[in-house]
Amino acid sequence: MAGALLPAARAQDYADELAARALSLGLAEDAQWLALGHYERHLLGGRVSHAAGGKFFLAPDGSRDPAAELAADLRGFFAPADLGKDHPQCRFPARYAWLKGRLAFDPARLPEQPCTTFHNWLKTLDASGATLVFADAYLNNPGSMYGHTFLRLRRGTEKPGEALLDYTINFAGNPDTDNGFLYAVKGVLGAFPGQYSALPYYLKTQEYTNLESRDLWEYDLALDQRQTDRLLQHAWELGSAYFPYYFFDENCSYQLLTLLDAAEPSLRLARDFPAWVIPGDTVRAVLRRPGLVSAARYRPSFVTQMLAKRARLSSGELRLATGLGREGGAGGLGALEGLPKERQALILDSADDYLRYRVGFTSEQSTWTLRSERALLIARGRLGLGPLPAEVPRPRPLEDGHNPPRLDLGYGSGGHGPFEELGWRPALQDLPASDVGYPRDSQLEFFDARLRFGDRDRRAYVEKLDLINVMSLSPLDPWVVKPSWKVSTGVDQARELGCEGPSCMYYDLDGGGGLAAQTRLLGREVYYLLGEADAGAGPVFRQGWKAGAGVTAGLLLQPASFWRVMTEGTYIGYVDGPARERLRLTSSLRLSRDAELRVVLDRWVPDREAGAYFNLYY
Repeated sequence: MAGALLPAARAQDYADELAARALSLGLAEDAQWLALGHYERHLLGGRVSHAAGGKFFLAPDGSRDPAAELAADLRGFFAPADLGKDHPQCRFPARYAWLKGRLAFDPARLPEQPCTTFHNWLKTLDASGATLVFADAYLNNPGSMYGHTFLRLRRGTEKPGEALLDYTINFAGNPDTDNGFLYAVKGVLGAFPGQYSALPYYLKTQEYTNLESRDLWEYDLALDQRQTDRLLQHAWELGSAYFPYYFFDENCSYQLLTLLDAAEPSLRLARDFPAWVIPGDTVRAVLRRPGLVSAARYRPSFVTQMLAKRARLSSGELRLATGLGREGGAGGLGALEGLPKERQALILDSADDYLRYRVGFTSEQSTWTLRSERALLIARGRLGLGPLPAEVPRPRPLEDGHNPPRLDLGYGSGGHGPFEELGWRPALQDLPASDVGYPRDSQLEFFDARLRFGDRDRRAYVEKLDLINVMSLSPLDPWVVKPSWKVSTGVDQARELGCEGPSCMYYDLDGGGGLAAQTRLLGREVYYLLGEADAGAGPVFRQGWKAGAGVTAGLLLQPASFWRVMTEGTYIGYVDGPARERLRLTSSLRLSRDAELRVVLDRWVPDREAGAYFNLYY
């Protein structure tokens, strides 16, 4: 009996020896160990991990005590070999490899486990590098309104054109509701569990570039094989954990930064964002690290490519392609006879694109769809011409655009006298601002706060506080049909009552939808007409609330690359109270990438005002 216990006793002695040495070296406070445990300093002192549960810790208090978790892991490495893939050496390969390097484990006293499942996973990934991928904002999904970031793992054996066969590492929340209001509330409060996953890149491109029509930007990271291996080891560890998912801070962007910090702690990427982070910030963070990004590429969405191909067609050819795409290739192909083969090929390529876009990118299609596409492809094949790729215009990348946070200072005068105004907005973009690096014709603002000081009555008050303000304008297109819409909610002033100041504040909820169109007379002009409903609540109203409906019409034009003008008129009639009649003109002059001068003329019944503002994006 004593002989049977001797190996266990010796293992315990060696585990205690390793733990004592780790303590003396201060490894529990080493940047690498803290990054592997996702530890941050707690406001009340000590450390706390962002990981909320799963099997990410061996010590009972491991999420709050890095030293206790380090000691528990060291002892766990001596667990019986029959645990297989659940052996701590196999569950935590990054921790094991780093501690082995720092403490020089004696293989005779601490045998290394084969960890077959983990090594087979590494072999499948075959990763020699990593690429940060940014998907453009998608306003129709609350969880992707700011965009999305994930990592693509570049294979060592990859040949040109095989990138879609790579794997990705993705972090996302797992919502448990389809209710929009509950989705927003739970996302803000971190009530969704977030998890890491590994999926083939072609599935992500199918989701983003095809189903959601989002362009992708790829940024190759200059990680060596050692750093890449550590990233993969830690990604494997994260498969046993989940994290609270927050829309504005601990989201996909933040979690990718912590993963990269675990691969190379000297990057210290996550520390750039103590309060909030959005997907575009991830890209800006890696670009700020000299030499971290070795190359950048643009991957256009299916719709972007389809429209680029369509742009090669004449008006008559466009009508033919539209008819073929709507009615299928079974009829109408005779109209192509007599045209040069190259022009026929362009028409058929566009018709096939349009057909696929119309029916959607699902695996199960109707018999009519299958027959129509087959007819188009057969006709195209009979021409005997190879692919005729279109040159897709490359938009300016997000790093060329202004920073999301904005601070603005203004001075103006109105019916209540002169005023000074201070504004602050953490994110992201509004329509009068330059749209370089941002989705065209879209507005997405979060927590836009404006503090005004009136010179006449010498008092300060909240002029406006938009919790969220979204507008998406989609000019009419014969192929791509999308609604134009808006929604906003927050604190506003009851201007239609001729009221201004702290006693005139109320909570407002406004939304609507309609149509937009564009012309190119002075550069580019976008016209829009939206029906909308408005409701508000506050003591400023006689009955404590207001509710009404009406219409908003506007024009957004860009006479020059540095100059944008937006004019908007609104009329809303209310159930019990005066109507809102408002006309607003905003002229925005871009001084530099992150500096802007605005002039605003605002007229509403029964008042008016004018102001000039200097906006700094930082």
